[in-house]
Amino acid sequence: MVIAHITDTHIPGAGEATHTDAEPATNLVRVLQHASQRCAGILITGDCAAVAGTDSEYAAFAEIVRAATVPVWLAPGNHDDARKMQRLFDVPSRDSRCDYIVELPATRLIVLDSTREGREDGALSGSQLEWLDSQLNDTPAVVAMHHPCIPLGGKAFDTIRLDDESIAGLRHVVSAAVGRGVRIHALVSGHAHMTCFAEFAGVKTIIAPSSAYEFGLVNGVFSYQLGEPQYMEYSWKESGDDFLARVVTVDDSLWRTMR
Repeated sequence: MVIAHITDTHIPGAGEATHTDAEPATNLVRVLQHASQRCAGILITGDCAAVAGTDSEYAAFAEIVRAATVPVWLAPGNHDDARKMQRLFDVPSRDSRCDYIVELPATRLIVLDSTREGREDGALSGSQLEWLDSQLNDTPAVVAMHHPCIPLGGKAFDTIRLDDESIAGLRHVVSAAVGRGVRIHALVSGHAHMTCFAEFAGVKTIIAPSSAYEFGLVNGVFSYQLGEPQYMEYSWKESGDDFLARVVTVDDSLWRTMR
């Protein structure tokens, strides 16, 4: 079983500006086409829209997503409008939040809405954490949301992850699940615009690369570099064993035939 994980696509509306020289739309088309040939489905963990989840941004995003020929599962990010996504893209919801389950062979994809209206940082309510706990069972799981739950290397980045209360609550739920024998393949997210791998409460944690642009500090100045047409690929056996995560970069010019 193979699925793709794309994040932070930041698609602007038609004719609207993006970061200089960035090509988020072109990159996303290439990623969707490539992943559709390899994967049974594609997860996009938020910031589908460039700025504020406007109608023009979602119209452009919807046009691009047609490049995918497999199911696409969406989670909202801080630049999205979660309610509008529910309406425009038929994103499932629970208690008006984009929380839902995708049943896959030997694994459950559990999607959580970590957004907070008007804020860059994220949160999970007590109700969401209780629901998550109830969904972690004998079937292995991948838990997905927009906001990371791990330290990212400095105050500038750590202030935009899940808030401390949510991190503590999530740690409790994950630790308890692992303690009763639940297999959580990974907690996966986006938002940071950098590729990161870490451990959280005994579980692998993965932050996928943005297909639009990557963030970093250069001589103490918050900066960006142009994004690659890239995504995470997750796979596992039909038994649910041997979970594998790898970065895929879509650039045929990099490859040479071995002789």
